[in-house]
Amino acid sequence: MSEQNQERAVDVLIRYLRAESVDTVFGIVGGLAYPLFRELERTNGLRFVMTKHEEGAAFMADGYARVGRRLGVCVVTGGPGSTNLLTGVACAFADGVPMLIITGQAATHALGRGAAQETPVEGIDIVSMFRPVTKYSVMVTDSDSLAHHVRRALRSALGGRPGPVHLNVPVNVWERRVHEAWFSPETYRAQTHTFDRGAVQRSGDLLLEAKTPVILAGSGIAISNAEEVLAELARVLDARVVTSPRAKGVFAEDDPRSLGVLGTGGHRSAKELLLGDAVDVLFVAGASMNETTTFNWSPQLRPSRALIQLDIDADRIARSYPVDVPLVGDARSVLVELLYHVHRKIREGARPMSTWRQWSSIPTFDKRYDQAEHRSGESVPLRPERWRAELFDVLPSDCVIFSDIGGHMLFNIHHLCIRAKQRFVINLGFGSMGHGTIAPIGAAMSGVSAPIVAIIGDACFCMNGLDLLVAVERRLPIVWIVENNGGHGVTWHASKALSGGEALSSALCAVEVASIARAMGLQTTVVDRPHQIAAALQAALAHNGPSLIEVRVDPDAAPPLGERANTLAGFIRK
Repeated sequence: MSEQNQERAVDVLIRYLRAESVDTVFGIVGGLAYPLFRELERTNGLRFVMTKHEEGAAFMADGYARVGRRLGVCVVTGGPGSTNLLTGVACAFADGVPMLIITGQAATHALGRGAAQETPVEGIDIVSMFRPVTKYSVMVTDSDSLAHHVRRALRSALGGRPGPVHLNVPVNVWERRVHEAWFSPETYRAQTHTFDRGAVQRSGDLLLEAKTPVILAGSGIAISNAEEVLAELARVLDARVVTSPRAKGVFAEDDPRSLGVLGTGGHRSAKELLLGDAVDVLFVAGASMNETTTFNWSPQLRPSRALIQLDIDADRIARSYPVDVPLVGDARSVLVELLYHVHRKIREGARPMSTWRQWSSIPTFDKRYDQAEHRSGESVPLRPERWRAELFDVLPSDCVIFSDIGGHMLFNIHHLCIRAKQRFVINLGFGSMGHGTIAPIGAAMSGVSAPIVAIIGDACFCMNGLDLLVAVERRLPIVWIVENNGGHGVTWHASKALSGGEALSSALCAVEVASIARAMGLQTTVVDRPHQIAAALQAALAHNGPSLIEVRVDPDAAPPLGERANTLAGFIRK
């Protein structure tokens, strides 16, 4: 083929992105990826979103992927542009979010000679840096191999348990001509919907025979879009459902079968039931049974008869608890087959043996909260519990709710009730502050029409808040609710609990959040007493652009820390 008929390497990459339904790329421009940035700006149907910090680019691509349920993409230059991405990529890796990261690199002929911002193997090896937090990380030094690496990266990002992948590309590779034999997506990545039918049938039989079946739902339910199948399975079996903190909301928390959240920030009724001797069959669906869910891996969590665990990654099954029936596969595919088997057995004369209806001691959603008196109190300064109780009545029924990391997160997990059709998004795998502040911007650009509300802390706003300028520039109708308690509240309260009363004074600070947001161009409101949040949220949702509500709360109001503080104490004192 003549050179005139050959594509450039940059054209090949963009064709693969378009085939994967990518319409938005996030990043910060820089010289070592200039040819790619130029082509992204020129290409119809692709928009390049310039962020204010590279970590923000990773967080936005993450939010785009989580909420839009498709591949997120971010592109940055070499050197510090690449290293600034690492935390955001680690968050995506920990939570199984599909993302393609492309970093710039010095030209191939300059590698190892000290070019500006180069990151070669002999120096600051960016490929090796990304390797522990990606499923695939490689430098592409030959334009003819670019398509091969792109296909391999996309196959890895979107296959099995999703995750981020990384391509480091020297700047002179992009313009080189290549002969590419085109592969459409269905020809280079297989769908992972297989399962062990025998194991599914054994699981179905155990759940039908169980007197007190409980489903522990994890974030794998959200990754595979299996919420509705989970709800139907719980209904047919009359099982009770508890979620991990990261999976909050995958099962409606106002459903009478809901036990709420198990673990960090969770509900006492769920803990007492799951760690007691009541449960005979526990079905763990898409949850890795990590520390934040299991109370530091309590042996009491094991049920009396059988533990069933479903995960797409076989290595995550029985990692901490012996499992009676392992189920390896995509959560939605396995749950559909499991539901089919249960329905077939019922048609043949079997009936669920659940006795949960005879139990009267499990509190309903409106009675499961610790310190419930604060949810209706009129005190000023405003209590965090109070404004969340009011928020429940006015959050849109199809709302996507982001939470950042900190004391506000614990209040969100415990005191915010998530209903059916609402979604709760939290980066609790890696637990990075800033994610819940910036990822909503990517979510708003993913094509979803649902309202987006982010509940974050003042310290999170200080850490990543300048990227809210992207929402201002693009007039994105996102509402940020910033709970301002005057510092890193969870650290202050936890240090006080761990030391017997002596808190870390460095965790305290004061910032005028609304003033900063107003200077950036957001519509702002300050809430500091009961009966104000409903009107503030309704005005923000009606605004044609981004809004921020600063909620000033009592700094002495301790978040529901209990189990987390006990876990930290155990780690420190062992």
